Amino acid sequence: MSTEHRWYAVIAFALLAITASPVAHAQTKRAGKQADGNAVADVGRYHFRSNPWVNLHQRLLAEANGYESPPPPAGLSGDELAQWVKAVERYRAFIHKRSELFDRELVRINTVLSETMGQELPKSIPDAAAVVLRAGMPLYRKAQWMEDDRANRFWVAVVTPLLVSAGEELADAHAKVYGFPFPKHILVDVCSFGGQFGAYTVGEGESAHVVVMSTNGGTQGFGSLESMMHEPSHAIVDATSWAIGSDITRLAKELNVKPRYNLWHAILFYTSGELTRQALATRGVSGYHPFILDMYRTAFAGFQQPLETHWQAYLDGKVSRDEALRQILIETPAPPPKPKQ
Repeated sequence: MSTEHRWYAVIAFALLAITASPVAHAQTKRAGKQADGNAVADVGRYHFRSNPWVNLHQRLLAEANGYESPPPPAGLSGDELAQWVKAVERYRAFIHKRSELFDRELVRINTVLSETMGQELPKSIPDAAAVVLRAGMPLYRKAQWMEDDRANRFWVAVVTPLLVSAGEELADAHAKVYGFPFPKHILVDVCSFGGQFGAYTVGEGESAHVVVMSTNGGTQGFGSLESMMHEPSHAIVDATSWAIGSDITRLAKELNVKPRYNLWHAILFYTSGELTRQALATRGVSGYHPFILDMYRTAFAGFQQPLETHWQAYLDGKVSRDEALRQILIETPAPPPKPKQ
């Protein structure tokens, strides 16, 4: 049996053990039969939901923006398919290239939909979006929702025992590294689509609202544990403020260097990936592949050696955070601006 298959068997066993463990009962609460019909499970600070309105919204966003190039729901044909295509076109006109992560109206829509448990949309949803959502929901429920909900709930079933075992340990480890408390209230909307990159987070400080894609191979299996560390970290790690960003800004000024625009994000990726790898290793999992390893040739080109040398030294307790960041800044300056033609 391969390592991956062996550990999926362990996860399955852990799911069964949850029902018998008093410790797990204290950390995990099955929420499917609660008043909130969208809730799947609560695991410590994490609150998982599979909400049809959020899933419909995220699917429409994905089709309208071309994320993942999703096809229409497979069960639609004829007039129903034409209605769906029209709904996507109307959503595309409504979105008009706005970002679900940075546009305040789109962020607010997703938040309101996440809190919607009934069949009716709240009046706070803008008319241009509400018309499309109301028209699309019967089609979505008929052709796609059961399949999406099943995938979402399976994703939660896999990540639950991982968080029961390592979630609080990793939250404490992140807080120690960043010098900021890890978010205490983490709402996770599990969806068939999750923005341009398969997952994103809004919120800051104690509260984070995560949207994560259940059908993305990168965030499945053991990767689901890293994603549940990485995404909430966005509530406390920023480019120029909060954790890491404030340190980079201060040290860059001290050194009179301009940092790479995505240095903070590379450090966030490295931190969650390495801490997750370590937590899994102490539980017998060898060869875990952190997300950042696939990004050194693209978004994070030039960062691998400085991070693996200096930031790793900080994680290992050999140097201070300032010492590590100072050396990384020296070795990864922003490229000079291109001369004007």
